[in-house]
Amino acid sequence: MAFANQLMNPRLLRGLKCIVFDCDGVLIDSYEANMRYYGMIKECLGLPPLTDSEKYYVHTRTHKDSVRYIAPGELNSRAWEVIRDFDATTLLPYLRRSEGVREFLWWLRGAGFRLAVNTSRTDSMDYILKHMDLEGFFFPVITSGKVTTPKPHPEGVHRIMAAHRLSPDEVAFIGDSVVDERTARAAGVRFWAYGDPGLTAQVHIRSFWEIKAAMQRCYKGPGLSH
Repeated sequence: MAFANQLMNPRLLRGLKCIVFDCDGVLIDSYEANMRYYGMIKECLGLPPLTDSEKYYVHTRTHKDSVRYIAPGELNSRAWEVIRDFDATTLLPYLRRSEGVREFLWWLRGAGFRLAVNTSRTDSMDYILKHMDLEGFFFPVITSGKVTTPKPHPEGVHRIMAAHRLSPDEVAFIGDSVVDERTARAAGVRFWAYGDPGLTAQVHIRSFWEIKAAMQRCYKGPGLSH
């Protein structure tokens, strides 16, 4: 385990060609928006506020699974009726682009890295990337709606590797949850944890400014041998 800072060992970057990003909690801070959204569903159903376990679940899983989790059984169909009439634009004030991430992406692209997204979001990624001024950085953008089995299944990462003709040792996945950790492990790629030191990861990132500075200092290209 290592922290992204000026003392980071260059060997941690050996052979790296592609970095895959999770969306929520990594590219964007959507926690408050998610809590308001899923809390609204429970309130409309006459249910108590989100519990801590529900908060964690809905912030890391697919939309469909999250709705099923907080509104199981006969409540599920009622929950989807609530969602049908919900105006998602009301959540925009509660979405934030992660500090320093756009600058990090510019540097990565300039250094020749391939960039991709693997997220549990279903059909909102194009809108999110446009609203957060992150369009044009990523290919492919894999959502839960584009795979047969979403995270933590490795299908999404496998599709990214196939698109770029890469092997697992050439890829790092930046995520912020145990779901992302399991996804990276299942795909056989490096896992870099963002914001949660309790996760098991090769590199821990406290801020995108720090990882950018660290990589600028020690990255020598995919052929690094020292």
